[in-house]
Amino acid sequence: MIALLGCTLYPMIYSLWISLTGWNLKRPETRGVFVGFRNYLDVLIGKEFWDALSVTFRFSILSVVCSLIIGTLVALLMYQGLRGNAIVRSFIISAMILAPIVVGTAWRMMYNPTGGIINYFLELIGIGAKPFLSEKATVIPALVATDVWQWSPLVMIIVLAALQGLPLEVFESSKIDGANSINTLIHITIPMIKPSILLATLIRTMDSFRTFDTIFAMTKGGPGTASQNLNIIMYNTGFESFRIGRASAMSLLSLVLITVTCTIILRLFQRNDSLV
Repeated sequence: MIALLGCTLYPMIYSLWISLTGWNLKRPETRGVFVGFRNYLDVLIGKEFWDALSVTFRFSILSVVCSLIIGTLVALLMYQGLRGNAIVRSFIISAMILAPIVVGTAWRMMYNPTGGIINYFLELIGIGAKPFLSEKATVIPALVATDVWQWSPLVMIIVLAALQGLPLEVFESSKIDGANSINTLIHITIPMIKPSILLATLIRTMDSFRTFDTIFAMTKGGPGTASQNLNIIMYNTGFESFRIGRASAMSLLSLVLITVTCTIILRLFQRNDSLV
């Protein structure tokens, strides 16, 4: 417990203290200079933070929803016990094992408008090459596709484990009562695995909020600030502008946002359960 508190509680308290100071790495004399909540006010007043928050929410919502749908569908397919499931499952899970910085670099090369394999196939079918990472309209969907490709297997694992733990007697009873596959899925399977879906939703929400490596490797927040999420802006503030105090304030505000978002998700799931 002491080791755990030392690795979690102390860094959080120290980060809180730094956020209340005007520490700038280019000015050593500013270390420890107390400025109160000025960093928080400057962050909340500035347009840059709200633009990054908008990017973060758009990226997170799209990524979480798509990965939940795809991961759940793949898990349901794997649950059917088709031949070659083990081999296919190994290939799918391998995407999740790769380091995000490697995934980002590989997908940046595949999105390349001149030599990328994605644009190569688009030209083959007559659509033409698209600069996915260089246009504001396509950069977020391109980043979401990369994130979904890597983390849908995590949803698949969680949902598949829940499916494999369901009692077979329930499905046999529903079949005797004349329920078809669709009714069984909607009224029996999904409600019984809802806790696992909630777990996958929370994990994916937290992960999507904290995404940095992939976006940094693919766009570094560009074009312009079109893909600059909260983590990119924190990195730029702390390690390019060297304003450590303000970057710490951003990180704690981000922590509050993640906590509030996950609390809302929990309440929504609990409300749906009570309605049922």
